[in-house]
Amino acid sequence: MSDNAMKQPVAGSIGAAITIGLSLVISIGFEPRFFGSWVAFLAMSIVPTQIIIGLVWNNRYPGVLARLGQPARGIAILGLLVAAGSVIAPATLVLVGGGITPPTPFLNMYIILSIVATFWLVAVFQCWPSSAISSHPAALGLGTLMLSYLSAWVVFQSGFDFGAMKGAPFYHEHLDPRGAFPAWNILSYAITTVAVIMGLVLLEFWPIAAIVSRKPAFSAQPYFGLIATAIVLSVAGVVWAAGVGLSGMDTVDYLVRIPVSFIFGTFILLTLFQTAPFQKLAQPAKGCALIVGSALLALLTYGLYRFVSINAFGNIQAGPPAYDLDLWIATAMLSITFPLIVAYAEGFAFWPLKNDGDSH
Repeated sequence: MSDNAMKQPVAGSIGAAITIGLSLVISIGFEPRFFGSWVAFLAMSIVPTQIIIGLVWNNRYPGVLARLGQPARGIAILGLLVAAGSVIAPATLVLVGGGITPPTPFLNMYIILSIVATFWLVAVFQCWPSSAISSHPAALGLGTLMLSYLSAWVVFQSGFDFGAMKGAPFYHEHLDPRGAFPAWNILSYAITTVAVIMGLVLLEFWPIAAIVSRKPAFSAQPYFGLIATAIVLSVAGVVWAAGVGLSGMDTVDYLVRIPVSFIFGTFILLTLFQTAPFQKLAQPAKGCALIVGSALLALLTYGLYRFVSINAFGNIQAGPPAYDLDLWIATAMLSITFPLIVAYAEGFAFWPLKNDGDSH
């Protein structure tokens, strides 16, 4: 990093103020129901592609991206995301949403599930099985992207049941997969698994990495992914059962307050602060400190987004049947702020706070 580069945690603090402030301005600019349907759907349609560009291609593929300076690279990445969204959004609207507008909870839950699947394939399985077929960036990234949408569709069709929502205006019987679990239950559990995965990322997959280091054969995929899967599903099950079963929290309230807010806190520490101020700690102390920090940020940011929503829309209601306040908070956090954070910190590499050649 060059001498005149803005260092952490100052860069992260300014980046958080910029991205969170901008996202809140955007979020209160829409009527809540429109925000929760069209805005959420269109914003989430680009997130799996954004994950592939950032985590798989390191914002340097296609090759022209690596040759661009800032802000040209960030703008080019935004162009790629818009191009991807212009294909994915109408395709899923027709194939999963039945072409019904505005987008229904059927479609939005599937889109959320596609993001969950992308995190699983990239973070846990390191792009396997695409990586077993080809190491070429295009095959690796696009193969994983397509598998994310396919695996999300399989889970959606087999696992989601919207029968409890039959009386709702959006309900269309032919779009209900009639899967094995109530839709809100399985969605909240699926997002809890992402929260656990993010906790493992903060721990740099300790203790799994320590275990497989003694058995190097298990460090290869899919063995590493299968070991991680067993841990993630188990821990997520305990967390979900404690939050919804033992404490008696409403499922949607639990979803927003616990896994969604925690995931949001991890994004802030990992992406904006680049683990500052805990970079020099060894694992597992580093990961534990980051997990605690993420939990504290979850409390603070949940309170902030709730405060802004209530003050912007005085009559917005929490809880069933519509969950307007709860879903506004979740959408503003993960559908609007998360893509902005990734675009600013990764796509634009903190430009202009950091120089083009600065390391991240």
